[in-house]
Amino acid sequence: MVVLLPFPLTTSAEIAAVLRPGGRLRPDSALRTLRENGLGGAGLSIVTRAESAARGRSVWYSSLMLDVARLYRRGDVDAASVVLGQANELVTHRAARFVSEGLADSGSVPDGAELDGLTGGALSRLALLTASRREQLASRLQVRCSAGTVVGRVGELAVVETEDGLRLGIPAPAEPASLGALGAHVAVDAETLDGRSSFMWVRPALQLQGDRHGRVPGMPRLLTGDERRRFDRDVLLVG
Repeated sequence: MVVLLPFPLTTSAEIAAVLRPGGRLRPDSALRTLRENGLGGAGLSIVTRAESAARGRSVWYSSLMLDVARLYRRGDVDAASVVLGQANELVTHRAARFVSEGLADSGSVPDGAELDGLTGGALSRLALLTASRREQLASRLQVRCSAGTVVGRVGELAVVETEDGLRLGIPAPAEPASLGALGAHVAVDAETLDGRSSFMWVRPALQLQGDRHGRVPGMPRLLTGDERRRFDRDVLLVG
């Protein structure tokens, strides 16, 4: 069977958009607001590497930080604190470390399958862990989650066919354009804001091959010599 999971990392711009839906909140202001309320999340600082020197820096956060922002906006600070703990645990997980190395080596953000291959399956491992944590928090998040594939376009909308056969029309964002491209895998969170309006958050998704129980098979392998030099020890990588 095919398993679709949301991309497990996010940016400060996405966090700002969730913290203030429909508004214009600067990413640094969003992070400062969360930090001042005891909800600052740990980040992965990525320095992309060229052949001879560093050529750029970015910071990624666990995608659970989107839920931290959502819960804080609703005033549920206790739940936000619980999710923050999960987010910080995942962003410091060994799988996240492999993903950060892959992002640094790629020089740009590749698609999910490419990055998963580059990291020896670490990206899919991190996505599975993140989805598992989020499922445990489902009752407090109050969002309707679905994942699917873009199968068409109607004007400004992308038509997404979900895993259970439903078809949704979602706004096709200009950036990144790949989210609205035919065949793109996306994850959608539908959130009711005030009983009258709702927002649909669209993010990239990973396609994983699993068995009928949703388990994704992997074979253990030893790290390459270059990978061992990076981590200064022998590690058995499963993926």
